[in-house]
Amino acid sequence: MQLTDLKGVGEKTLAKLNALGIRDGRDLLDFLPTEYWDMTREGDLRVAREGEYLLLKGRVRKLTKLVRTGRLNFFAATVDTPSGTIKAVWFNAPYLRANVEEGGEITLWGKLSVKKGARELINPGFEGAGGERLKGIVPIYPTKGAIGQALMRKLTAECVAKQAATPLVELDGIMPLGKAYYDAHLPSSLDAAHEAMRRIALEQLTADLIAYKLRRAGERHSRKSRCEKPLSIMDDMVQSLPFELTRTQRAAIADIVGDLRSDECMNRMIVGDVGSGKTVVALITAAYVARCGMQSALMAPTEILARQHYLNACKLFEGAGVSCALITGSDGAAQRRKTCAAVAAGDVDLLIGTHAVLSDSVAFADLGYVIVDELHKFGVRQKSALETKAKDVDVAVMSATPIPRALALAEYGDIAVSTIESRKSADEYAKTEIVKDEDLGKLFDRIRELALSGEQIYIVCPRVEDSEGIELASAKSVYAELADGALKGIPTGLVYGSMAEKKKTETMTAFSEGRLSVLVATGVVEVGVDCRGATTMVVLHADRFGLASLHQLRGRVGRRKGMTSRCYLHTSGGDNARLELLTEECDGSKLAEADAEIRGYGDFMGFRQSGGSGFKIDKSLLALAKQCADKLLERDGAALAEHYRVKLFYDKANNISMN
Repeated sequence: MQLTDLKGVGEKTLAKLNALGIRDGRDLLDFLPTEYWDMTREGDLRVAREGEYLLLKGRVRKLTKLVRTGRLNFFAATVDTPSGTIKAVWFNAPYLRANVEEGGEITLWGKLSVKKGARELINPGFEGAGGERLKGIVPIYPTKGAIGQALMRKLTAECVAKQAATPLVELDGIMPLGKAYYDAHLPSSLDAAHEAMRRIALEQLTADLIAYKLRRAGERHSRKSRCEKPLSIMDDMVQSLPFELTRTQRAAIADIVGDLRSDECMNRMIVGDVGSGKTVVALITAAYVARCGMQSALMAPTEILARQHYLNACKLFEGAGVSCALITGSDGAAQRRKTCAAVAAGDVDLLIGTHAVLSDSVAFADLGYVIVDELHKFGVRQKSALETKAKDVDVAVMSATPIPRALALAEYGDIAVSTIESRKSADEYAKTEIVKDEDLGKLFDRIRELALSGEQIYIVCPRVEDSEGIELASAKSVYAELADGALKGIPTGLVYGSMAEKKKTETMTAFSEGRLSVLVATGVVEVGVDCRGATTMVVLHADRFGLASLHQLRGRVGRRKGMTSRCYLHTSGGDNARLELLTEECDGSKLAEADAEIRGYGDFMGFRQSGGSGFKIDKSLLALAKQCADKLLERDGAALAEHYRVKLFYDKANNISMN
């Protein structure tokens, strides 16, 4: 079906739909809601949580005049509801004030926020007595503001009636695909919407898995490995280490060397907590590749981490006949040309760097091995750009908390996994506590005591600067407030991602060397900061960070054996189930699994398909899709490549690594 067959789709609307990746009726069907607003029941302010969407009915007790301050204008209404009083505020919408009547009945819909203990709805939808607009289950689409929600709902409703849905998966007892699309776009209840989205997810995931399998089969071919030397050629380097490798480190090295020597390209994930020794495994295997006559590349997400890896490699490779070089975005032009020339000439065995490694100016003489550190910090396309710098390259990725996509591929059997056990016992990890708003004052007093006693503390914020209407701690404002308040007289530094690289490095070095007692930062300190004197991690508004990031941040403290360490996770309220997991679990792999179960496996194939993605892919859905994909492949084989759903992914995956 052509989009112009829908009422209201003219030239301008068509261009907007195309910009969203919607080019025909099938695309529009698959442009799914990312959430649903439930306007079938009234909210209760006595039990409602901050961030929750609420439908409230009440009477306007007080209505303010329109207030103008610079470019900002607003008005507010105090509304009494059966479950309590709430303030509704409308910013930069003066034309709406005439529609709100003091003493009149009103229905409100919006997200609950709490500011200094007062409950508010900011820019809520509303209507007066007898209104019919705020009711039912309302789908919300990811239109990025290009098209109004009302128009999108109208177009999808008409599309559902006109566009046929041809199923790939047909099983007894499952919802017909056509009904699934109807219930997803025009739901009668939240349960119906969720069941429909799961059915569509099964369809799309099965198609993705089939396309993935077909493309992987097309990419796989026999090669002759050039890593023919035995692992014993590394004995001298292993014996020269100032520590003894653990059993699982030795096993991981053997796994990787086995892959390198095989005639099938390696696709391996090295999982191990912060401090477990993943980097040593990566460097020793890179040295093995060098002794087999080929080059390796190690890509890290930050310049600080890349430099740290480079310094460690220089120490490890000293006297071993293995050369390494560093390339980062802050290198001068002359330095970059010199590094690139050495790499192209084959004079560098291991190139370590940030995203700068991906530059077109970086060409290898004979790249055979790619290592990606902190996998969750890179996208599939970035990883692919490095892998495609050579043919038949072997790939290893490292992570303390694997991303859901990697877990899903491991579950599907397409990534081999080597797990490195932690060198710590469970009681050596940072003790983790959740801190509420009312206890922040006491916490900062405690931070002062710790700093005065000679300990070092991180304070991590979710933002760099304050933002209008967003009540989140920012690194700059927290630094200014603490430096002139609770931490006055305490050597305190500030660091964030966008600051000048030289200043950032100087500040982090000062903290690492103990010249600063407190470091206020953004999540930039999540990886690569090795301060062995740090004992305490404070994360403000921790509910704004992913579990993987929080676990990595926690791993920044207690890095010296015998050190007592602690981690405080601050939250302003709401559902703390995710944060509570961190107080109970210190194993990064288990936290990654739990995070995947809570959030789902997300965009399984690593980049978003056309349209939204409002469904959650969990382990049971993945298992069912795998079963369906395998059966269909066994029955129809390569002919499935012509199915439009399979073809959609297959075509999008051009020039994307299937590792």
